[in-house]
Amino acid sequence: MKRYIAIALAAGVAVSACKDNSTAAPTNAPTVDAIKNLTKTTLTQLAIGVTAQDRASFATTGLVILPEILARDVYRQDASESRYVIETLGGQADPGSFAGGSGFSGFYTAARAANNALIALRNPPGGVFTATEISVSKGFFRTMKAKEYYDVIAQRDSIGIPLQTDAPQEITPIYCKPYVLNYIAAQLDSAYADLQAAGTTQTPFNLPSSWVTPTNTRNYRLPANLILLNRGLKGRVDFYRAMQNRAAPDAALLNTAVAELTQALGGKAEGTVSGTDLAKGIYYQFTAAEILNPRADAKISANNFLRDSLTFSSVSGLHNGIDPTAPWDPTDTRLSKLVPRSDTVTLNGITATYTFAVAQATTANQVLPIPLLKDEELVLLRAQANAELGAAGLAKAYLDAQAVHATYGTNPLPAFTTRDIARRYILREKRLSLLFEGPQRLVDLRAYGYLNSTYLPAELPSDPFNAAFPIPRAELNARGLQNAPACTAS
Repeated sequence: MKRYIAIALAAGVAVSACKDNSTAAPTNAPTVDAIKNLTKTTLTQLAIGVTAQDRASFATTGLVILPEILARDVYRQDASESRYVIETLGGQADPGSFAGGSGFSGFYTAARAANNALIALRNPPGGVFTATEISVSKGFFRTMKAKEYYDVIAQRDSIGIPLQTDAPQEITPIYCKPYVLNYIAAQLDSAYADLQAAGTTQTPFNLPSSWVTPTNTRNYRLPANLILLNRGLKGRVDFYRAMQNRAAPDAALLNTAVAELTQALGGKAEGTVSGTDLAKGIYYQFTAAEILNPRADAKISANNFLRDSLTFSSVSGLHNGIDPTAPWDPTDTRLSKLVPRSDTVTLNGITATYTFAVAQATTANQVLPIPLLKDEELVLLRAQANAELGAAGLAKAYLDAQAVHATYGTNPLPAFTTRDIARRYILREKRLSLLFEGPQRLVDLRAYGYLNSTYLPAELPSDPFNAAFPIPRAELNARGLQNAPACTAS
């Protein structure tokens, strides 16, 4: 992993600042020597650098657009760039192209920067930080490090990914997904212990304004709110760990996920999270002077089958696990996320007539925030976990799914009498609620075994139903390989 670790090491000690917080100008980024003599100023610069790099990595085709193409939500039709189609829906992604290599190195840069902060916090200078300030700082950086690895494995899935060590030149194995998820879970639990030890002491560093001040954002400098983020991420990881054997999900992990997600929701029971609370969470902010929302792109279209799947009007059989003859709610205001295109676009064998309201290239859309994690996702994740836990779980799953649905539509969901019915409707709710906000839909299609020709129509005659992106070419070159090796289980 030589190339990317080298990049990440540099970023970890010379981070760029996030312009929606002016506390750490890029010219004041800490040097290696400054980190060895850690101060509150240099720690602030590291924290701002990690959040800035995380946002920059998220705001790319690699995490927002390409996974949503594989998930059959999005097209990107560009007359000068056919790979958005031929390396996703029409064939395999080349590890050396943007389609195969994006959504990778930036997350390692952020993870490395977080790890550098953790290294520095092992032996902090005396008299600068209190014990609880050190604890809350460790909890923050460990949580972010775990999040970066999750974002990479969400894209690579069964192919596996490397995990960095403290040694910047070490080429580590490509670890299999179960090992990576276990590693992420352990990191989040260690971070949770740190945050608990912090008590009420807030971080000794500032965070971007999108973490502390907007209407839907809590003050995530406070350990109590960082715990909500941490437990939300852990509940998500544990749900997908439990679903690795979807024929017989791990009941213990499902119950753990439910408990963690409930904690992340402030202890609110199933069906009691209000519609006004669903939007609460952390958001990626965008500015015209710095970085634009990547969805605001006239070349973006909605997948031809998306509207049919959402309205259950398909005549081609089960779409993504949803019975097309089942009732649906035409009053659902989330359907307005899809709008007709002003023109019909035909490129690379695909014709599109719809797009997304957020994809229209307006000034407002260019700076529209995207959630990093919001309570609405946590409520629906809890519904997913409960739906796998038998009759009592089905009843609880219904309460959460209906609470979300009632926020947008007036016709109630049908009763969840079986696990399959629950899956159909929860996944529809989640798709509508998180539409074009990240890789969540792709992760769900894989988890339930729906990313295949049994549940989805082929987009093109050569459609391979790709479920993951490859290890990038530079990473293979560092190992002297042409193709990804079999991943390492432990």
